[in-house]
Amino acid sequence: MADDDITPAPAYDEATTPAAVAGAGPLAERKKSGKAIGSLVCGIISLLLFGIILGVVAVVLGVMARNEIKANPNLDGDGLALAGIITGAIGAVLALVLIIAGVGMTF
Repeated sequence: MADDDITPAPAYDEATTPAAVAGAGPLAERKKSGKAIGSLVCGIISLLLFGIILGVVAVVLGVMARNEIKANPNLDGDGLALAGIITGAIGAVLALVLIIAGVGMTF
């Protein structure tokens, strides 16, 4: 057989990468929102320590992060921000209920 019968491998083309096919552009990477991560961390801590202040901070950061993510297509973390809002609200309400019920935590 002659070498002419061998078909060469196709050339690499960035337009056929999975990211490009999905419409994200070649090798596009989205950055996580720091506010979304902070919201989730504050929300979890507010659940563990029954903290009203951290719960409110988590909700505020989560709302700010979701607005920022909607405005900037290069940011990711909408689910983290939503989880921060939910955990922060639960932590703040739980702390408020415990305060109203008279169950004080002293540290």
